Amino acid sequence: MTLDVDAQKKDEKILLATIQQEYKILAEYKMIESERLSGIYVIPSYANSLQWFGVFFGRQGFYESGVFRFSILLPDRFPDDKSGPAIIFQHNVAHPLVCPYTYSLDISHAFPEWRCGEDHLWQILKYMQAIFADPLESIRNMAINDLSNVEAAKLLGNNRDAFASLVQESIAESKSHIYDTPPTEDPHYIIFEKFQADLHGPVLEQIRTARSTVSPNESGGGGGGAATGLSWVKVKEGEFKPLSIE
Repeated sequence: MTLDVDAQKKDEKILLATIQQEYKILAEYKMIESERLSGIYVIPSYANSLQWFGVFFGRQGFYESGVFRFSILLPDRFPDDKSGPAIIFQHNVAHPLVCPYTYSLDISHAFPEWRCGEDHLWQILKYMQAIFADPLESIRNMAINDLSNVEAAKLLGNNRDAFASLVQESIAESKSHIYDTPPTEDPHYIIFEKFQADLHGPVLEQIRTARSTVSPNESGGGGGGAATGLSWVKVKEGEFKPLSIE
């Protein structure tokens, strides 16, 4: 009988810890929403809140016109785990801080140890904006052999044209896969569909109308290049709705 009671208490404790973690993760998502980040969209997986789906849109500099999918993987004990989240791109992105073999983004220079209550996911996304807006500044004062992609770092420092060509190759590779069949059936996976006038036309017109009515002071901004207007996500079959004014 005592063993049954102890087991029940243990199960209740695990359940409580899980609920508390879910609330903390939801709070992280709410903070991201309030930051109104430009050019980055993320959403937790429907099946597993420790895995997030994301898309980064390059809006200036070397990465302008880039569309890069990525995942955020949270540690099992997030946000209490000091190891912090992992950012992994779906395809290679030519950048000194992105490993060309694992496609993982090195955030250790900015977040050497995850500090619960002080470090947040929106800060990582802001960091992503900054390193893509100015890749050279992002590695200033770092030893080149400590970088994830030494070749990209050398080209960035010594041959800008060659670096730009390398970036364009990764942009082309990534964009060639944006319409691929989703690798998961998770309903929160971010999908792209080719333009269909009858389906997307009304939303496009709404975007154009919104752009013409947004004043310069309302347009907002952020690293990675500011843009005004509306963007949309697929909510359910046959329906789209405006997502943000970023």
